[in-house]
Amino acid sequence: MKFSGARTEIDARSRARAKRSAFFLACALSIIRASAAPAKTITIDDSGTQSLEPSVSLRWKSPAPSRAGPDNLMVGTTTIRVRINVMPWLRRTGRIYLNLPAQPPGPIAASWTTQGRFLPGQLQSGNRVLVYAGPIASPFMEDVLTFRFSVDGTLIRRSFPVSFHFEMDED
Repeated sequence: MKFSGARTEIDARSRARAKRSAFFLACALSIIRASAAPAKTITIDDSGTQSLEPSVSLRWKSPAPSRAGPDNLMVGTTTIRVRINVMPWLRRTGRIYLNLPAQPPGPIAASWTTQGRFLPGQLQSGNRVLVYAGPIASPFMEDVLTFRFSVDGTLIRRSFPVSFHFEMDED
């Protein structure tokens, strides 16, 4: 009887340990699941953004392009005064991205410099890149960005618009 009582006591301890382990495992999995949940991406209102030049004049990067070789790149620059409405995230910390969607005439590369709060950077169409991470202390964020666009000159048949927008990831 003592033996079976001792065995019962050991079994009770084992079951208690198993329950605690299961509880902590469930907690750990819920934490992992919560952090792995995708953030909701919101397009930021950039209706206050203005282009300082109405159009970008592209020119051949190489002085004598072959139009069939590796030197068929066309480049152009423009300056944009960015004003985005970040009122919904006021007094919170945020991560703002610049998104350059895939668009005609084909792959576009963009790089930019800044004069204020945003980070300089570069990206290819179809991607996005972080331009700001930190506290949102005012309802609007402003900066002046000088963009340099590059595109394969063999794809250019006529003028084309280039669209981009800013995004915020919400948890």
